[in-house]
Amino acid sequence: MSNHWFTKVIIITLLFFSNCAKKENSFLTNEEKKAKVLDEVQIIQIPLAGDVSIRKSEISGLCWYNDNLILLPQYPDRFPDKNGGKIFYISKEKIKAYLSGKNISALEAEYFSINVNDFPDLFSIGSGFESVTINNNIAYFTIESASNLKTETYLISGLIDPVGKTIQLNQESLRKVQSEINIKNFSDESILLYNDKLYPIYEANGSNINPNSSVAVFDISMNYLNEIKFPNIEYRITDVTSVDENNKFWAINYFFPREAGKLSPANDNIANKFGIGKSHLDSKVVERLIQLQISNDEITLTEEAPIYIKLLKDDSRNWEGIARLDEDGFLIVTDMFPETILAFVKN
Repeated sequence: MSNHWFTKVIIITLLFFSNCAKKENSFLTNEEKKAKVLDEVQIIQIPLAGDVSIRKSEISGLCWYNDNLILLPQYPDRFPDKNGGKIFYISKEKIKAYLSGKNISALEAEYFSINVNDFPDLFSIGSGFESVTINNNIAYFTIESASNLKTETYLISGLIDPVGKTIQLNQESLRKVQSEINIKNFSDESILLYNDKLYPIYEANGSNINPNSSVAVFDISMNYLNEIKFPNIEYRITDVTSVDENNKFWAINYFFPREAGKLSPANDNIANKFGIGKSHLDSKVVERLIQLQISNDEITLTEEAPIYIKLLKDDSRNWEGIARLDEDGFLIVTDMFPETILAFVKN
């Protein structure tokens, strides 16, 4: 081959890879291309053992019950015991022992028994528990119900017996959460407790699909009270922490690119304002935590920058649960994609 042709081949090859790199980032908007590049947090995975560790546990929410981390399976009856199914929990002591290096063994969960057999339609395929919050010994759940080509949200409460390790659902407490939005397999995936009121939060609040997004408000006796405003946030809100002393809380904000057709994302105002995580520049996936604040009249985004989670190279993680770990950071959990992962995110 002559030097002339060799030089042409080199130039064409360089142009090809240059164009590939440009196409790879072509999904970024002009605003996002100008956004500040933010450092990201690398998760610390906490290994699990036993029933809670397998994919079919499909963990869909986290919260604290005293010093025990509740890991809520979407379908408790997949793990039968003599009283029904299982809702898992792991003590804070065990979690901190692992993170400090005192115990490096995989953590096996204990469980509360729960009977969901009285609600067969609410725990069929495509339905089931999505979130949980606890007030004293009362647990409050959101349930996603898929039937007749429509996906709906229900609220239900249950009494916790800490001695007998059971949760007894209150059939009379079951309430439907009214919504003008109907997207298949989308529902209220979070529930917030604030000033003895319950706030189930719909997962899709982007400006193109839910421009007038709001949150229904119930009292702790499950009576509907009113609605308050919720900000337009692109992608999905899959779970929230408890509210702190400043009325602030954090939420998981996740985007799986194959859901673009359902979510029709608009400009990502959070990225435009605060910046984009470094690994997010080369991916359509979004895995981040955002901070919000609640008052009696509305829920708003705060001025706190989001926490971007460093992405996997060839996959995404469907984070479905979040809880604070004191002042250290956050515990987050996936459902079944790509597997069950419990992880710590440093504050």
